Amino acid sequence: MALGASAAALAQSPTASPERAAEAAVHRFDIPAQPLGDALEAFARASGQQLSFDRSVLDGRVSEPLSGEYTAEQALRQLLRASGVEFRRGRHGVWMLGPGPSQDSQSAANAETMDAVVVTGTRIRGAPPASPLIVATREDMVDAGYADLGDMARHVPQNFGGGQNPGIAGGGNQGGQNNINNSSALNLRGLGPDATLTLVNGHRVAYDGLNQGVDISAIPIAAVERVEIIADGASALYGSDAVGGVANVILRREFDGAEASVRFGASTDGGNERQQYGVVTGRRWASGGFMAALDYSRHTAVTARDRSYTSALDDSMSLLPGQEQRTVVIAGHQRINDVARLELDGHYSDRSSRKATPFSATSDVFANGLLNRPQTTSLSVTPTLRLRFPGRWEGSVSATRAESETSIRTSNFNNGAETQGLLVYDNRTDAFEANAEGPLFDAPGGDARLAIGAGYRSVELAVFADRTPPGGATTTTRDFTEGQDIYFGYGELSIPLVGPDNPKPLVERLVFNAAVRHESYRGLTSVSTPKLGLIYEPHPDVTLRVSWGKSFKAPTLNQENTLAEGALLPGQIFVPPPSGGGTVLLLGGGSLNELQPERATTWTATMGIRPRAIEGLAIEASYFDVQYEDRIASPVVNLVSALGNPIYADFIVYRPSAEQVLAAISGLPMGLSNQTGQPFDPAGVGAMIDGTLRNVATVRARGVDLSADYGVDVGQRDRLRLTASASYLDSDRQLSPGQPTLGRAGRIFNPPRWRARAGGTWQRGNLSLSGFANYIGGTLDDRYQPLERVGAFLTFDAVARLKSSAEAGALRDVEAGVSVLNLLNEKPDVIRNSNPADPPYDSVNHSVVGRFIGLTLTKKFR
Repeated sequence: MALGASAAALAQSPTASPERAAEAAVHRFDIPAQPLGDALEAFARASGQQLSFDRSVLDGRVSEPLSGEYTAEQALRQLLRASGVEFRRGRHGVWMLGPGPSQDSQSAANAETMDAVVVTGTRIRGAPPASPLIVATREDMVDAGYADLGDMARHVPQNFGGGQNPGIAGGGNQGGQNNINNSSALNLRGLGPDATLTLVNGHRVAYDGLNQGVDISAIPIAAVERVEIIADGASALYGSDAVGGVANVILRREFDGAEASVRFGASTDGGNERQQYGVVTGRRWASGGFMAALDYSRHTAVTARDRSYTSALDDSMSLLPGQEQRTVVIAGHQRINDVARLELDGHYSDRSSRKATPFSATSDVFANGLLNRPQTTSLSVTPTLRLRFPGRWEGSVSATRAESETSIRTSNFNNGAETQGLLVYDNRTDAFEANAEGPLFDAPGGDARLAIGAGYRSVELAVFADRTPPGGATTTTRDFTEGQDIYFGYGELSIPLVGPDNPKPLVERLVFNAAVRHESYRGLTSVSTPKLGLIYEPHPDVTLRVSWGKSFKAPTLNQENTLAEGALLPGQIFVPPPSGGGTVLLLGGGSLNELQPERATTWTATMGIRPRAIEGLAIEASYFDVQYEDRIASPVVNLVSALGNPIYADFIVYRPSAEQVLAAISGLPMGLSNQTGQPFDPAGVGAMIDGTLRNVATVRARGVDLSADYGVDVGQRDRLRLTASASYLDSDRQLSPGQPTLGRAGRIFNPPRWRARAGGTWQRGNLSLSGFANYIGGTLDDRYQPLERVGAFLTFDAVARLKSSAEAGALRDVEAGVSVLNLLNEKPDVIRNSNPADPPYDSVNHSVVGRFIGLTLTKKFR
């Protein structure tokens, strides 16, 4: 059909405003990535603009996501970017859409389409993944009042706060977690931060700190376009670590002008005084553009003296460590010619913090305790060359160099005597990858498309540790550098069996996806992982998706080389205490156990509904199942009750001899951490617990994710968007074959069964108001008899943003915002502890921030 002959005007202009005024008007858009025709309909409704096009031009094309305030032309350009569809302003203000130039006469504008439309969870351009996709745009995060991406991650219902997150008590001792450098890492399904892969613009960056997750908070929100999360196994696409899922932080590629922002805030109960300063600048030109973001943030600590429910602890206890961070992010692109385009992104951050952990409730950290002062410096740079090949194929070649060094100065005090220590972890990643994607053959429902790639990745870990005892000489206890070379290749195939050209009764669309990846770890192992997916639309309003796959996580260099640790604990904190009395020696960290790859089988079934009768509504429900075997972990989970639990018998030596105790601590590189407040007596040890890492556990996680999104115009001036998401988790763990399966979800220091978030944003002109409710389900404290429930944690957030209407002067393009998070100042439930020095709340699930009030001021410069 000829363009225009069968075109439909998707929307009528709501007023008779002059064309020039209509072009200049700014509209609010919230349009996710979706089939291009649907996105254009949403654009027309939101902007009141008329479009004219032949719908067949749009078949098989996907829009870019669009969220924020834009003129109609700006919004249309963003939606059509990378689609190959061009537009022009026709008579009477109608936007005329049509195909771009042919392959033989590519223009500079068409060359820009090499910014491929590829969403996380697939490598096929224009194809939706078979796994459910979670998207948080920059505008979403600003509306929510988040200070950084760590805040965003902690509010994702599929994510568990335990693992690598600031505020986990005592460096993370609750629940067996450990986060000594105070980073913020995703932990999807509660499977561990090392089982969630975090990417930046689709490529890997260096691990961060001890547990080798990635600190997502190191990238400022102002530098981010959006974050895409697949909470499903993805090793067939991305390799090791993607057992719980993968998160992709997508940076802004360009920015016109400059924007400066300042943010101040504090917790009303005391502490957590925050200041943040940021600048974003950039420029766009005909053949490219760039963005640069600089950010400085600082917040003070929350200590035990600041909270009423921790008044029994020593005042010097850090509940939330103080922190200072500096960050620089750059991203840009430049068209070289009609077939080549160069992209570059880079990131630098420097973070320092301080955490104090007294070992006693009656003396401060400088009498008996541990003072950690970590500093983490991270750097990454990735150039990418994108290429266009004949036959509508496109490809890219990229290289990455990334490094993250964590240096931790420790002071361990025993009766006032200080043992100093230094622990340095330096993680490095070098990677090279080449890939290509394009149509393979004509399938019944459209083009069958293939994505292929191969590459090399080198990871390196350097560890240095020393200690200086009171009055003694400094000795080096660990000094090594070890690397790992990984070679990989992958392929993904998408075959549309039924599509727009051949719909069947009850089959509007049917797409089959298959992917496989092979990774070879030189000198260690080789692993191949498949993934299959099916997308089925029985009706235009209903989409069903199913995915099944294998995932794996190779032992990281950190796990293979984790320092052995030893702590001497008072026997009275154990229930029951050691027979015959005495102290307890706890051995943790690494050991001589040979570690093997962890393996998982995952599958997900999803139903999505977008009823045409209710414009702007999208509902989705997913069932997921993860069977995770040979998990590397400590075999002792509930430390306090370990001595009386027969399932731990193989890992405990009761009433060891003095020779056994001395032999166990002789090889500890950091020495023995005596937390009893009394002189060490090897003959007085009543029990030894071996909690060192090994392939010991099988974990199963299954449950349901629910989400709903509804955007609607209320009259001609107002826009309302409502969102809700929830996740139900049922997980259990078997320490080793023959032992009982123990429930995890819903137990204290573990993920709750339910997490949810719901709210909305109302906008009228330059004013927007947002409100959200956050729910973290209750847990069962099964450490002691009688069992007790730990209550749910329900908080409410409110955010208001007002943009100046001034058209000139100092107030032009100024926006002010106020956020009140945890509006009602919800406090954690108090829990029982046998050790009075332990925090009396579940710090892995409940925040001590309390009510937080923040003020933000933003100014744009053109």
